Order: sequence, then structure tokens, then C-alpha cells
Amino acid sequence: IMCDLGTVIGGVGAAASLAGGLIGSNAAQSAANTQANAAKQATQAAQAQYAQTRSDLMPFTTAGVGGTNALVNALPSLIQPFQPTQAQLEATPGYQFALSQGLKATQNAAAAKGQGISGAALKGAAQFATGLADQTYQNQFGNYQTENTNIYNKLLGLSQLGENAAAQTGNLGQQALTTGTNALTSGAAAQAAGDVGSANALTSGINGISSAG
Repeated sequence: IMCDLGTVIGGVGAAASLAGGLIGSNAAQSAANTQANAAKQATQAAQAQYAQTRSDLMPFTTAGVGGTNALVNALPSLIQPFQPTQAQLEATPGYQFALSQGLKATQNAAAAKGQGISGAALKGAAQFATGLADQTYQNQFGNYQTENTNIYNKLLGLSQLGENAAAQTGNLGQQALTTGTNALTSGAAAQAAGDVGSANALTSGINGISSAG
């Protein structure tokens, strides 16, 4: 009877050791799976957020590409030297009116001095016409420069908008990659640790069986 009782006790101890090993193994594996799944979910969330942000920034990137192309195409004309003809200067708004009024004023001034259409009067008219042409040229040159500068700045601003959006997209993509890589590495480490823990628990249980025997 004592022998049978010892056998029973040994069997109970072995069963308990095996059960403990199995429970420990399952717990280690379950914990590892939980952490690995959490890592996968974190990676998927990072990827989804990056995809959404990339989509949100895409219109700005596309606009920037269009602005850059437009700037490149417009640049040759924007840097052309200002070389208007006399006819073009005379065709500018207000030139003919200013010339007519100025010549009349010059003639009236000459007449008031009794010069009539003398050489001095004609010289004065010529000087006025030359001065008006020079002034018109300077005004038109300033307008030309202002207009070209405005065009350049607007296209450049659009190009820079796209550049900033593209750079931001790249930075966010790198961040998403880093986050995903870290999460997957952590999950893989947890899975490996769980496998080792599971194996150790089973080994401990088996060793307990041998001791019980």
C-alpha cells in the first residue's frame, strides 16, 4: 500500500509539473503573440496615417510641380532685355496726349516771349519731346521690371509651396518607416522571447516529471 501511495504521489507530482510547464509555455507564447500583434497594428496605423497625410499634401505638391514647370518656361521671356521701339513707346497710354499738351505749352510760352516759331521755340519743343521720350522709356522700363518680377515671384512661390509639401511628405515617410521598423523589431524580439520562454517552461515541466519519478 505504501508503495502504491508513493507511486500515486509521484504521479500527481509529475502531472502537476507537466501542467505547470504547459501553463507557463502557453502564457509565454500568448504574451509574445499579444505584443507581436500590437506591433503589427502600430505599424499599420503608422502606414495608414502616412498614406492619409501624403494624400492631403499631394495637391500642394502637384501645384508646385506645375508652378516649377511654368517658371522654367517663362524664364527666357522674363530675362529678355527691355528694348522697345520708338513706335512702341509712342503707343503707350497717355504719350500722345502728353506730347500734344506739352508742345502746346511750349509753343504758348514761346509765343508769350514773342519767339513764335523761331529756332529757340523749335529747340524748346524738341527738348520737350526728347525729355518726354526719356521719361516714357524709364516709366515703361519700370513697369516691365515690376510686371516680370511679379510673375517670377508668384511662380516661385507656387514652386516653393510644392517643394515644402514634397519635403514634408518625405520627412513624414521617413518617420513612418522608422516607427514601423521599430515596432516590427520590437514585435519580433517579443515573439522570439516568447518562444524561448515557452521552451523553457516546457523543459522545466519535463524536468519536474523526471524528478517526480
